[in-house]
Order: sequence, then C-alpha cells, then structure tokens
Amino acid sequence: MAHISVKKYQQTTVSAAKEANPYQLVAMLFQKLLGNIASAKGAIQQKDHAKKGDLLSKAITIIGVLQGSLDFEQGGDISRNLSDLYIFCSDKLVEANTNNDEALLDEIIQILLPIKAGWDSIPKEEQDKVSFESV
Repeated sequence: MAHISVKKYQQTTVSAAKEANPYQLVAMLFQKLLGNIASAKGAIQQKDHAKKGDLLSKAITIIGVLQGSLDFEQGGDISRNLSDLYIFCSDKLVEANTNNDEALLDEIIQILLPIKAGWDSIPKEEQDKVSFESV
C-alpha cells in the first residue's frame, strides 16, 4: 500500500513540474533542496548513511541546477554572488556528508532560507518575466 502512495506522489510531482512555469520550477527546486537537507539530518540521526548520502547527493545536484540556470549577463553581481554561495553550499554539503555534521547542515539551511525567501517574495506581476534554463 505504501508503495502505491509513493508512486502516486512521484507521478503528481512530475506532473506538477511539467505544468509549472519557470518561477514555480525554481520555487519547487528550493523546496526540494531544503527538504533533502532536512531529511539528511534525520538520516544522520538514524545512522542511515546510505540514505544520507543519497539525499545530500540530490541536494548537490539541485544546487548545480540552480547555479546552472543563473543568467550572468542580466543578473550581474547578483548572479555572481549567488553562484559563489551555491559553490560554498555544495562544498559544505560534501563536508557535512563526510563528517555526518548536522550543525553544518543547519548552517547551510540558514544560508539558503533567505535566498528562497527572496525568491518567494517576487511580486506576482514579475513572476512571468522569470526564465529558467537548466544545464
């Protein structure tokens, strides 16, 4: 029964992503990124190292997608600063994974939350102007 629920959730998530506009896609990526990091903390507490590694690997991949979608031409300093933060977070996720460091995961979450909050605060009338080109 649980397998059916997970499969249904995955189908719904894929369907929602296909129908999402670029603004919504980035919002979904941030949500999944933060969720993976939080879940990795739980996996560390449960000493489930395989799950922790998988979740942090997925988080690093999401950061790579976010970084790859930056428009350095139009974004200028903001894009460069975000890129630097994404690189820093990726490096720290590797370190947290290696050392089973929950506190470092908390620090990364505290770096990412204001970025997500900034994204979430984009006015509705500006959201249609967002473009998303992943690598």
